[in-house]
Amino acid sequence: MKKNKYNYSIISSYCPKMYFIQYLKKKIYKLLNKLQERKYNSHWYIRFGWIDPNQDIKSQIQNLYEIHPTSSDYLYADGFYAQHENREYIFIEEIDHTHPDGFISVIEIFKDGTHTQPQPIMKLDYHLSFPCVFKIAEEWYMVPESFKNHTIELWKSNKFPYEWEKHSNLMEDVLAVDSIPFFHEGYWYLFTSLRQKCKKFGNHLDLFYTEDLLNPDWKAHPQNPVCKGLLNQRMAGIPFSRNDKLIRPVQNSLKRYGAELELREIIELSPTQYSEKFIEKISSGWNKLDDGCHTLNIVNNFIIMDAIRLSSKMNTSTIKTNSALKI
Repeated sequence: MKKNKYNYSIISSYCPKMYFIQYLKKKIYKLLNKLQERKYNSHWYIRFGWIDPNQDIKSQIQNLYEIHPTSSDYLYADGFYAQHENREYIFIEEIDHTHPDGFISVIEIFKDGTHTQPQPIMKLDYHLSFPCVFKIAEEWYMVPESFKNHTIELWKSNKFPYEWEKHSNLMEDVLAVDSIPFFHEGYWYLFTSLRQKCKKFGNHLDLFYTEDLLNPDWKAHPQNPVCKGLLNQRMAGIPFSRNDKLIRPVQNSLKRYGAELELREIIELSPTQYSEKFIEKISSGWNKLDDGCHTLNIVNNFIIMDAIRLSSKMNTSTIKTNSALKI
């Protein structure tokens, strides 16, 4: 396997020069997350359905179908969608009591909201999540998050959707989260958040480009980091088209991890230029049970997102769900 020789360490010099207000906000963020872990159980689950992406999204996500873990020590998150031979699938990160590291599972879904049980397809000795699936020349590929292995990995399906083999490492010797390959106007762009001198992944967004994703010659975007701020830059899903505009879903963890999403319009995307602008926030206002969300994918008229429900550790009552299981 050929190792890419790009020097990833030359990313950004802004991180050590944080202003005091940034430092203070991050300390508060860390404290709030510790308090959340001590006081609450976190129940992550999947929401999906069919919408009109050109209409207001927030008004259409109130009545999505739900897929809940069958046990309180399970987790379903990071949903991605694929349609293959007139069948529809979602890929998720799953965690259960037998495997403390995340692994990738697939679920077949149906128009009436029913679904099969999650089928594990990628379970390794390191954490996997954020299973970004996409096609190249009618072949299915996946880039799962594998930062604990210090890699950005590319996998190829031999028998979709259940059999996968590793194709290559897109990058090595890196700590990267929520990586998204995206083809645009003749180039493959890799959106990712690298951690070098920064302590938090969400502080900035890094961008690389190449003409051939299967045999990449990565070049760092000259504006890297193309976005920087306070814990609100990480990718939340694949960019999608809406009213002839290119939209980037973004995680906003300013309040706490998994609190809400943002939608931003990509104004410029080229090997020399990148710019975007804020459109709107998406928080958990669709019902009174949920307390946040941190991934969103829209493919044509299909939408999938995850959501979190916090329950007091003093309250042992069962979380209400309405999953529709199809065996």
